[in-house]
Amino acid sequence: MVFRNLAIVEAIVKDSRGRILFLRRSKNNRIFVGKWQLPGGKAELGEALEDAIKREILEETSCKCLNLKLEKVLPIFGKFNGTPGNFLLFVFSSKLKGKVLVSSEHSEFKYLKKSEINQRYLAPTSRKALFS
Repeated sequence: MVFRNLAIVEAIVKDSRGRILFLRRSKNNRIFVGKWQLPGGKAELGEALEDAIKREILEETSCKCLNLKLEKVLPIFGKFNGTPGNFLLFVFSSKLKGKVLVSSEHSEFKYLKKSEINQRYLAPTSRKALFS
């Protein structure tokens, strides 16, 4: 599926114990430095959404996706990376193949149960993906 406007893709990646993968935004980011987020980002214009989330996961974790499935589509009103507007957030579920090695966009990673997550430490799109 290709979405023709700005699309944001995120993935709820679970390990074998059902815990969710979170990445901590590094100082190399302009916004939400130190916040935790799900793997994901912006789909390129004309890029298939499935390809976008696979690319983002590979770039951010050095891992490949397994069992990718679109779980929900949510509207976002406001700004994304400084761009104001109305956007759609495409939330996928996935498993990973490989060992997580975070990119320079992130400083660390953790697997946590949803009940262990403090929402105030999450980037806004990840908070919406998990709790909407």
